[in-house]
Amino acid sequence: MMRRKANNYFVAIAIATLLTAGVAGSMPSLAATLAGADELLLQGKYKEAEENYRELVGEDATGDAYAGLVVSLAKQSWPAKILQAEKLLKEAKGKFSDNPNLIAAGGYVSFVHSKSVASPAKRDLYLDASATLCQRAIDKNINLVLAYQTLGLVRMAQDDFEAAVPPLRKAADLAENCVNLTMLAQALLKLDPKDKTAEELIEKALKLKADYGPAHLQKAVILTSNGKNEEAFMELHNIPDSQRNSEWHTVEGNVLRHQGDGPSALQSWNKANMEDPRNPEPYRQKADYYAIRGDGQLAIAEYHNALEILPNDFSLRDALADLALREDKVDVAEAEYKTILEAKPDDPKALLGLARVGFRKYRKEGAYPPDFSQLMDKLTAVITEQSVTKSISGQVVENGARNLQERIESSEAEKAIAQNRFRDADKIFYGQIEKHRDDPYALINIGDSAYMEGAYKAADKAYAAAKEMSEVSTRAEQGMSKIVNQRNEAARHVKLGDAMLKIPEAAIDHYKQALNADPQSAAAYYGLFDVYAKTDKQDPTQAIDYANRFLESSEDNNPLRKEVEGTLAKLKKRENTGKGK
Repeated sequence: MMRRKANNYFVAIAIATLLTAGVAGSMPSLAATLAGADELLLQGKYKEAEENYRELVGEDATGDAYAGLVVSLAKQSWPAKILQAEKLLKEAKGKFSDNPNLIAAGGYVSFVHSKSVASPAKRDLYLDASATLCQRAIDKNINLVLAYQTLGLVRMAQDDFEAAVPPLRKAADLAENCVNLTMLAQALLKLDPKDKTAEELIEKALKLKADYGPAHLQKAVILTSNGKNEEAFMELHNIPDSQRNSEWHTVEGNVLRHQGDGPSALQSWNKANMEDPRNPEPYRQKADYYAIRGDGQLAIAEYHNALEILPNDFSLRDALADLALREDKVDVAEAEYKTILEAKPDDPKALLGLARVGFRKYRKEGAYPPDFSQLMDKLTAVITEQSVTKSISGQVVENGARNLQERIESSEAEKAIAQNRFRDADKIFYGQIEKHRDDPYALINIGDSAYMEGAYKAADKAYAAAKEMSEVSTRAEQGMSKIVNQRNEAARHVKLGDAMLKIPEAAIDHYKQALNADPQSAAAYYGLFDVYAKTDKQDPTQAIDYANRFLESSEDNNPLRKEVEGTLAKLKKRENTGKGK
């Protein structure tokens, strides 16, 4: 991936700074020679640096030469060299177990090794080991740039960009260079492609080094998010071929997609997968592209392909589960959320997702899943605890908090629909539409979610907003067309129900079929209210229920509202009088 090429440069900067500082006072001749080796490392001359460090390890009294040798070996990216680096670490550990530079170098080697193992489980073990070593190094020296950088890289490799931001920010504070600024910007842009701080960081990085490829790559991301697709394409293609790895092809695919060239975008994402099968982003982009195109099954299959290679990528699992809910594949969503919770029992997004599954099942089947009340109690406790933690720490990445808040809103919308509070649900959906009015893909997702919940008013509003944007106009029109078809089918059954009022059982059947087509059909709810309030099938309890649903689903200017409100008041009074007796 592109970020891996970037690492070569910034780790060299870090290790050079650290090693020269470690011995300058007591061993001037060694320090001077060590400085030369460090300079070779900084210039990317890893073989020459290796040879210089090898000459120094015999005289090394601090462990810094060992650290430099370990990193120079790891930078060459050959499996044999990585194994040599690991053997040297074991050898040096007995002599310099407390040297933070050496510990940080060990963290870097573990990170590099994680990219070469075939087993996902082993990869995760190496990443965890790297994070542990980096934290140990930081505990011994809070100004150790290399440790912060590697820790940030590990978190990004784990697809946990929120956790990557703090160490990368610390690295940039300690050493403000183009590499650190770019890496921090990359993490921020993964969380929010329109992050203004990231934009400022990239401008700063390019002022420091105008030809720094990774910074140009992130600038292309920023330009794409601002709708400047042609400029983004030019920015990308100014980067030399030698730097066009997985991350580059991923971004190229995103640019091509925004330019309306879906087939070419797919080709770029496939190239990104070929370059690095463990880069989750191309899978995510392909799945999102298929979903927006209306191929939900293909999108789900793409996520399954990714999870075969990255089974412990819980961000991918969460995205799959969220997509499955939009596609009404409730069992798939439930299974994925439960898998996440097996590993992370207090994950708020997974708990919220499972709550949405419960509300969806209740709406469809009339009953909540077993242990649903315990789930809701736990969800409340976790959300409350997270809110308190965020309030105290003040260190939460804004986009992460915003994303969690949107999940809470989605859960509340499903809860409102399950409780027949259609207007409350619509308010939530309308709020989400306003927040994402400039994001065509988010609008489509909101429309799809509302459509699956039967909230056609909100879905229509989302699709109408998306229709104005060229990237998704066709897809938005398809969504609006589906709503029209469903409403027409509902209207057909309502007419048949109205014609069958003298045979209440037949009328009820048609009204319920209308609700299958349009779950918030005010006309169907009125028909059911009419049957249970006025015919020989009178049932005050059901009449009250359908009257309330009619009032929730009908427009304020519907002429039937006055009649229903009057009859509802009488029914409630009669019911209360009966209870009093």
